[in-house]
Amino acid sequence: MTLSTYPEKSISYLYEVGMHGGIRRAADALGINPSVVSRQLSLLERTLQLPLLERRGRNVVLTEAGRLLAEDYALTAQRRKQLARQLQDMRHMRGGTITLRIGQGMVDEVIRNVIAEFSQAYPGVFVNIQSGDMQTTLTLLGKGEVDMAVSFGPAGPPGFKCNSFRRGPICAIVRPDHALAELSSVSPQLLSEQRLIAMSEHFGLQRYLNAIFKSEGLILTPSWCCNLFTSAIALCQAGQGVAFMTPQTLQSIQYHDQLVAVPIAHRIAHESQCHLLHSTDHRMTPAAHYLWRLLNSYFAAQPRQA
Repeated sequence: MTLSTYPEKSISYLYEVGMHGGIRRAADALGINPSVVSRQLSLLERTLQLPLLERRGRNVVLTEAGRLLAEDYALTAQRRKQLARQLQDMRHMRGGTITLRIGQGMVDEVIRNVIAEFSQAYPGVFVNIQSGDMQTTLTLLGKGEVDMAVSFGPAGPPGFKCNSFRRGPICAIVRPDHALAELSSVSPQLLSEQRLIAMSEHFGLQRYLNAIFKSEGLILTPSWCCNLFTSAIALCQAGQGVAFMTPQTLQSIQYHDQLVAVPIAHRIAHESQCHLLHSTDHRMTPAAHYLWRLLNSYFAAQPRQA
């Protein structure tokens, strides 16, 4: 078997095992059954007639042969991604491509107030807008798959160029007929007695809420958990519980006038921040630099919420 005929899928599984330190963890990251990974790697070992994995304590690590294969796969994948971006630029006949990832609750706001102005200055640049949770955003930034990001969370992560801006307060979102709607603010203690709508643990908003409840010695036990803000709002509008977001995010939601934002009476809620991020190892084009400046100018100009 020559290098050109090596089974790439099996080698990609090997790479993931090396990254995650185990077959089960790699399978979870890939979203497949661990037996599939194990079977493919066993077949690869028999084909190459070389051991590729060895166990060290509770972890599985790559042998020297396994490490060589995994490193070659990583380099090849990186070159292909770069080639794909170059071909994309040519296909769209653009002056480059910018990949911007925005936290779910800020997409509409950024598009209306920043992207519109950017597109006038650089109409020939192809902009790939993505959205998702903060943890995935950091992973993609680290891999160089995203040029810059707008995220929301308790702290700007290390290892990235990060400009942070005050974003609070975090509010409880309820229907006008909810018992909390008449309050000027709501305590974590009172919230703990309600049916709560949480976001997944990877969301910056949820990390803030966890910190708020923990600081008060309370346990956050939601009735619902969502990975989309639209799902959380739909549950809230249906009278199924209390959702959470900032007033700016609520304003971007359709039928926002049918909901009430009640600030959470807690220091952490009032000091919440959003972050502009890009990798210090990633070289930005002039167009990307311009978009970065626009984003910074917009968030710096926003009034601090009381």
